[in-house]
Amino acid sequence: MNKSLKIFLIMVILTFATFSGVLGTKVISEEERLTKETTAIGAISFPAIYGNIVVWADNRGGNSNIWGYNLKTKTEFQISDSGNAMYPAIYGDIVVWSDNINGNYGIYGYNLNTQERFQVSDSDNAVFPAIYGNIVVWADNRGGNSNIFGCNLKTKTEFQISDSGNVIPYPAIYGDIVVWSDNINGNFNIYGYNLNTQERFQVSESGNAMYPAIYGDIVVWTKVDNNENKADIWGYNLKTKERFQITESNDAGVPAIYGDIVVWIGGIQFENTENIDIFGYNLKTKERFQITKSGKAILPEIYCDRVVWLDYRDGNIYGLLDVYIIYLDVVCGETKKSLPMDWIMKKFGLGNKE
Repeated sequence: MNKSLKIFLIMVILTFATFSGVLGTKVISEEERLTKETTAIGAISFPAIYGNIVVWADNRGGNSNIWGYNLKTKTEFQISDSGNAMYPAIYGDIVVWSDNINGNYGIYGYNLNTQERFQVSDSDNAVFPAIYGNIVVWADNRGGNSNIFGCNLKTKTEFQISDSGNVIPYPAIYGDIVVWSDNINGNFNIYGYNLNTQERFQVSESGNAMYPAIYGDIVVWTKVDNNENKADIWGYNLKTKERFQITESNDAGVPAIYGDIVVWIGGIQFENTENIDIFGYNLKTKERFQITKSGKAILPEIYCDRVVWLDYRDGNIYGLLDVYIIYLDVVCGETKKSLPMDWIMKKFGLGNKE
């Protein structure tokens, strides 16, 4: 191949790669249904994903248990068997959830490698666990006050994070930072806690802020305007201490985040359950994009290029639903990059010879 033709081909490749980058984040797969039958439980299911494992609360047989699905082997498996399990979360090989085994809702765990179950907390009313590394956090109503508690799975020590007694039971954790919604000064705002320094700090100031999620230095949440029945997604950079608005649709809620991608429920109408879909936003390119089109998709979670959610196209939003998954053109939160110049030069035999 002569040099002029090689240069022409390089220019074509670079033009295509540049154009592909401009196209931005998009869906690159068909929607895939993971549940064999419509048995996922609506408001208490909240599917979760880590790596190739998806978990959710399932009502097959009339009992609420935690089930899992391996995306690699395409096999389904049961995790709990009490019949009273809900609110699963997963990190690495550990799945945690809330379960009523001894007459009270405590936090329990399961090791996917050893296939062993274990108890994390035996509190009277512990719900909505979240996990990162060896730390599990949850909302706890012990003593009649709703606060955030945590447990170190390695040292088996439990500790209290909040003390207002007025938290909304939906904490999130990433690294050393735990975030939650708390009514400390007469209004619900997002607060954080640094596990290393043991310091609490305020994230939002608007009031009516709830359902936080966190990844890296970015916290996202739902800001609700009760007077006008509006809700939008906001964010906060822990490093720069800057707040920013992600949606302006007035109908967005319950965000999740991984890498540069934020996903949420869009089309929320307080008296209408139709035309609800999952949408996304790329923090780097500042572009919004639609992920689902069923009009009946809720409660998304994201891991790398994988978005899972509950869908009631064959069920009922207040009853039983299905778990679906779809793939985006991102790799662990980063938009796919153009082909590197050194690879192109080597491929076409150009540049310095060794």
